[in-house]
Amino acid sequence: MKVKDVFLNGLSVGISVALLMVILSHIPLGTTSEGNKITLFYHWSGALLVSIGIPFISAYFVRKKIAERNFAESSFKLTIPVAYLTFLLPVLGASAGAPNSDLDTLALIVLLGAIGGTFWSTPFAIWSYFKSRGNESISGMVGEEE
Repeated sequence: MKVKDVFLNGLSVGISVALLMVILSHIPLGTTSEGNKITLFYHWSGALLVSIGIPFISAYFVRKKIAERNFAESSFKLTIPVAYLTFLLPVLGASAGAPNSDLDTLALIVLLGAIGGTFWSTPFAIWSYFKSRGNESISGMVGEEE
């Protein structure tokens, strides 16, 4: 896989995770007796389902769409770890600590998802770079010593 494909996958997964989090965390399911809004995160079972489902759904969706449109190569070995790491660190933390639900706050969460997806795909890009390079420098050195 090319380095630019890895970064494209990471960026797409990060944006997808953040958008799903923003959308699903703001769907009202009713109100409590005190008048507070009930969302999917109100009960622990819904929160568990969403925290497992959001990264998996976004990884699957991104892999399918990228392969469908022939933009780049894509693999679950890349998209699933990047999706879960992006969900756990920048997106969930920013969503839990968000001061309000204004548009600029939601856009910031999506931006953090894009940055997180790119950041967590960097180790995969480095691995892909060195894997595509092969062992040319090492084999060349061995030939010179003889």
